[in-house]
Amino acid sequence: AEATLIADVKALHPDLDNLYGFALHPKFAENHQVFITYTTGAGKDDCTKLSRFTLLPTENREPRTENLSNEQVILTWLSGGHNGANLQFGPDNFLYISTGDAEVPSPPDPRNTGQDITDLLSSVLRIDVDRQDPGLAYAIPKDNPFVQTPKARPEIWAFGLRNPWK
Repeated sequence: AEATLIADVKALHPDLDNLYGFALHPKFAENHQVFITYTTGAGKDDCTKLSRFTLLPTENREPRTENLSNEQVILTWLSGGHNGANLQFGPDNFLYISTGDAEVPSPPDPRNTGQDITDLLSSVLRIDVDRQDPGLAYAIPKDNPFVQTPKARPEIWAFGLRNPWK
């Protein structure tokens, strides 16, 4: 009958434009991890963000609100009109993240990023949030298709997608 606010990302990021994706970790009951994608501006290299938050167990919260100060920004990419930012955990327990071409609808893909695997745009990414590779807040699954491709972003699972969304 009554909604209860448990977390306010806008209070943490007053410049928040959109919250696009939300996914509970497959082991949420044990680790209380939530993943969120959001934007904080357009046309900036790092203004679409994927972040991890660790929530308190319900029995340890009164009132039932969250302090989101434990945010861990895991990954960022260029923001724009097509941001993608959908999140899904696959049956392999890896996190799949969509990214758009960071542009407006017309003309299509003006950055020509749809066929470029040297950036994260216009892709579906696949990462392991339970491990960390050196210098990263996540690990690259060893069987991602571009792990051995020179200059490619190894996070890319699929590319050529202008605005993969929901």
